[in-house]
Amino acid sequence: MSGPAVILYLGPAEAVPWLESELGGAYAVRRVEPTVEAVEAAMPSAVVVLDASMKVPLTAERLAGASGLRLVITATTGVDHIDKAHLDQRSVPLLTLKTEREVLAKVNAAAELSWALLMGCARKLRSASAHVTGGGWDRTLFPGPMLRGKQLGIVGLGRNGRWCARYGAAFDMHVSAHDPFLSDWPAEIARLSLPDLVEKSDFLLVHVTYSPETHGLLGLDLAARCKPGSIWVNTSRGAIWDEEGLVRQLESGRLAAVGADVLAPEPEIQRSPLWQYAKDHDNVLLTPHIGGFSPDALETVLRHTAQRIVRHCA
Repeated sequence: MSGPAVILYLGPAEAVPWLESELGGAYAVRRVEPTVEAVEAAMPSAVVVLDASMKVPLTAERLAGASGLRLVITATTGVDHIDKAHLDQRSVPLLTLKTEREVLAKVNAAAELSWALLMGCARKLRSASAHVTGGGWDRTLFPGPMLRGKQLGIVGLGRNGRWCARYGAAFDMHVSAHDPFLSDWPAEIARLSLPDLVEKSDFLLVHVTYSPETHGLLGLDLAARCKPGSIWVNTSRGAIWDEEGLVRQLESGRLAAVGADVLAPEPEIQRSPLWQYAKDHDNVLLTPHIGGFSPDALETVLRHTAQRIVRHCA
């Protein structure tokens, strides 16, 4: 008699009880550390791969190790780390959170981090904190602008973009956005072309789904047109903007600061021009792709994802 179907789970250990409570006895959750070696060793037993880490690229070679694979599902909206073409060839479905609007409406952790990065850059928190822990106490070294009355630009007016538009309105900012795919445009948000948005925004937030069309969307030319003294923040994907272009504008002083939860070559961050610059400059605030990594958000999306597995494999 065959045992329960093995779900190969890549994600935080604390989520295993949530998954098991939703999946029931027909499934065995096998959590592995998100390393290449561990994933490749565990892949042959997998009927379902559930990825909530995005740390290990699920290449064709790795996925081929799971001969009985019936489903790959992620607790994320982005899937640029998964070889979809390979799965299509095998007729193995790939499910993401991108279409799950009802559950995503309850999750705004990434938008909150965007706002934290925006405020951290504006008030120079990285350097101010280091100054105090180093024994200093001179506030005149860290002047920061108020947000009230400033121009907030949002690239991508989806779920996270709309959350940030609300935050901007609450801070009494003037909110503008660019999104060529949105037809139901909010009346309270000014609609601008991308070049106009870049040129007019004191703060620019990037909330764009990664795709071949959005790769390098904010390239060298647009970075050079940023408003002098502006701050740019990205919690979407690092490849959406050109890191070399950002560094050039930071070095020139035209761009005041950058906040990023994503780097183009992550997790091999040493290859990132932005990371290299940040080692010796405190006007870049970096976090390790933690936007959606909130226990509240994780429980919501992983319970929902487990329910989807049960429905799909029934």
